[in-house]
Amino acid sequence: MREGGLLGWATAALVRLDDEVPGIIARTLTAAPPRRQAIFASLAAREEKADFNKAHEDLFPSSFAEVVRHRRANDILRHSFGDVPDGLPGLLTQIGERPLPRAKDYLTLHDFLTGDDMRGAEALRASGQITCRKLEVLLALDPRWRHAHTLDRIDSGAEAMTFNKAVAFIQSVNSKASDEVVAEAIARMGPTSSLPRLLDRLLRRADRLPPHPVPEGDNELRPLASMRDLLEAGRKYRNCLAHRLADVAAGKIAIGGFRGECLVEFRPMTRGAGWLLRDVHIERNRPVPLALFSEVEAKCDFLGIHRIDEAGGGDGWKNYRRFTGELEWG
Repeated sequence: MREGGLLGWATAALVRLDDEVPGIIARTLTAAPPRRQAIFASLAAREEKADFNKAHEDLFPSSFAEVVRHRRANDILRHSFGDVPDGLPGLLTQIGERPLPRAKDYLTLHDFLTGDDMRGAEALRASGQITCRKLEVLLALDPRWRHAHTLDRIDSGAEAMTFNKAVAFIQSVNSKASDEVVAEAIARMGPTSSLPRLLDRLLRRADRLPPHPVPEGDNELRPLASMRDLLEAGRKYRNCLAHRLADVAAGKIAIGGFRGECLVEFRPMTRGAGWLLRDVHIERNRPVPLALFSEVEAKCDFLGIHRIDEAGGGDGWKNYRRFTGELEWG
């Protein structure tokens, strides 16, 4: 048995109405889903003390209990909501036989139909059974991304807010990822598509990358300053660079190519103090020859790019680190 009784939060309200007009509980339990959900929605409006400026045309209006006991679904809804929004009875039918877990969920559903943006209601219509989880996700989603495809792939309000911020990041680094482009990409998702893959496709077209620490025009050390350059380098060196694109776009790392022999990884220093030579990588992350590493260091010294002062670490630590490569790019 659910918390609050057989019908959750609605149980106590139905018991009170049944005391007033006997037979209401039995009528509710045996009603078809459209009428049953109309009763729950009307009870929710009363439980939440919602004021919809209801105007009754009857000279001698029936009590709410009498309406619930004897009238049709639309009459029950009009008694509590006044004007019934188009589509509300249909969405209520999608809930099923039991009430939503919270009375306020019905008012959320009503708000989706009466607001200026109808994408929430359209997403619900296309997403099958309506649950409080879906309502929570829709409330948290940016209205621009409300669609059945996002609703079916996001599990919580917290995850929806994370998705909002992820899209904002994509739009900050990809000038072509307009609201229309992102919404269209969501609408065109196939059954096996996922939101992470969608975002990854948009990231791979980023064209607003941060300034690179390596200047253009050098014949030895070349900045990889576009997504195309980075993806080509990942394929050439057979490493995980394709999975570090977001770090590059956010300015967390920068990558250069040295004479076509290796990749050079840079990290930003705090307080805008420039960049630091972090590591050198060759194909398949094999150990980097010491001579090549030293040539990269010398080039960075010439360009004024900082590197770790290894004077206190001794050659043993330095050579160990170069030999093992720390296995970061496997």
